[in-house]
Amino acid sequence: MKKLGYIVNKTKDGLIIARSIIRDPRRLVGHTAYDKDLRRIGKIVDVIGRIDAPFVVIKPESKEVVEFVDTGPVYYYVERRPRRFLRRKGGKMKKRRGRGKKRSRRK
Repeated sequence: MKKLGYIVNKTKDGLIIARSIIRDPRRLVGHTAYDKDLRRIGKIVDVIGRIDAPFVVIKPESKEVVEFVDTGPVYYYVERRPRRFLRRKGGKMKKRRGRGKKRSRRK
C-alpha cells in the first residue's frame, strides 16, 4: 500500500478530488483508493491539473462512501500486479488466455 494524497473537494456529481503526492499519477488510473482505516473508497478514473501539482479524480463505490470520506487525511492505493506472460517456442511472448470456451482444431 502506498500513499496517494489527501482529499481536497467533493463534487456535486459525487466524485472525489484528491491532491496527489505522486508526481506522475497517470499510471494510477484504474487503481483502487482506500482511506486510513483501509476501507475501499472507489476507483481512480482521471488525473487533472498541472504537471507539477496534479489532482486525482476518484469515483466512489456508493453514495454512502462520499458521506464518510473527510477532506484532509492521507489516502492510499494498492499497486496492481503486472500481467503474466507465457513463453512459446521460438522465444516469442504470448499472453495467457483465461478459461473460456474451448476452441476446436481444424484438421
